[in-house]
Parts: sequence; structure tokens; C-alpha cells
Amino acid sequence: MDIDQSLGLKKDTWYDWVVLNIATFLFILMLLLTTVQIIIRVLNLPISGGAWWTEPLARYSLMVGTYVGAAVASRNGEHIKMTIVSTQLEKRSRVIGTIVDILAQVLTIIFLIMLTYAGLRATLRNWDTSMVAVNAVQQGWVYGTITASLGMMTIYESINLRSILTTGDLNQQLMNQENRANKEGK
Repeated sequence: MDIDQSLGLKKDTWYDWVVLNIATFLFILMLLLTTVQIIIRVLNLPISGGAWWTEPLARYSLMVGTYVGAAVASRNGEHIKMTIVSTQLEKRSRVIGTIVDILAQVLTIIFLIMLTYAGLRATLRNWDTSMVAVNAVQQGWVYGTITASLGMMTIYESINLRSILTTGDLNQQLMNQENRANKEGK
């Protein structure tokens, strides 16, 4: 099974451009912070005050980058999903397979909305709380960027649901199945 790893699976909009650039920035930031940390430790450089802050910032950028990367995966329709049920049902009836896909997509959106709400509450509750490792970074900032990423995922999953509903020709499939049932009944 080949997986298309390109990021250009869909037509890029300004929103896609922003999400992809945020993900790229976070990855580059994490890479640079980790590289600086390794160089300082291996070469035992006498840096005034040390570079103790590179490790927690790299960790925070990894956490936030994971969620932004999940939004990119949602954008491309490559998020983790179990398709065994819908694939088996689709072999028997395309309509039932499409309905199961729609139901799974709706449940995913509901779950993401609940996570976004919980993230928003955590963001507001911890907005002024400093991180233990780096006092200059607030917990609310980390929670807020994760919440924003969950919101991005919700938007992309809603777009994916709309594409299932519009390109799946579900109405046409239901009408064809109804016509077949009527012909068989006569």
C-alpha cells in the first residue's frame, strides 16, 4: 500500500497556507532548539547562564507541533481511522458504506468540538500560570495553541464531511436503490 506523502492533495487556500507554514515553523524551531542543545552539551561550551531553556522549548514546540501536524493530516484525509467496517459494508452496499462514513465523520467532529471546548477552558484557567521550566512561557499559551490546532482539525473534518456529502452522490444512490426496490416489488 503506497501512501501519498505530498502536502498538495487539495487545492491550497490561504487557510491551508497558514496551517502548513505554522507546522513547518514549529518543526524547524524544534530542530534548531534540539541542535543548539546538542552542540552545547557535546562541545561543553561555556555559555553564560547555559542553554537550559532549549530543552523545554523544544518539548513545547513538539507538543504543539503534534497537534498542528494532526490538523495537516486531517486536511489531507490521512488521519488515523479504522475503515474495515465501512469497507466491508461498502462491498455489500455503497449506500450503507457511505452512511457509515458520514456517521464516523460526524462523531469525529463532535469529539473534536468537545476537545476544543475542554482546551478552551484549560487555556482560560491557566492563561497567567507560568511554566515551571521556562517562566517566560505561560501554560495558557501552550494550551491555547493546542486548542487552536483542535479548532483547525474541526474545520478540516467539517470540510471532509461536506465533500463526502456532496461528492458521494448519496441522494442518487438512495434513489437508485429505491427504484431497484420498486422494480423488484412489481
